[in-house]
Amino acid sequence: MIDRVPASGSCVRCWRSLGLASVKVEGKWYGSATCARGGECPLDRHAPAVPESALYARPHRFFRRRAPKELKRSGS
Repeated sequence: MIDRVPASGSCVRCWRSLGLASVKVEGKWYGSATCARGGECPLDRHAPAVPESALYARPHRFFRRRAPKELKRSGS
């Protein structure tokens, strides 16, 4: 028997990304069996592994200008 899990998407109830613990109930995907039953989402207890500010690239125009000496590589 092969268990089918989604490759991408989000939970219908809590909008978190789906993973290996995902469950399909009545044609809708849920993040876990607890979430499908309507209980407290187990993912709400964990803090994000990466802060949200680190997820976005900072444009180079916000960095300070570098002097020509800083642009050269030092001889190792």
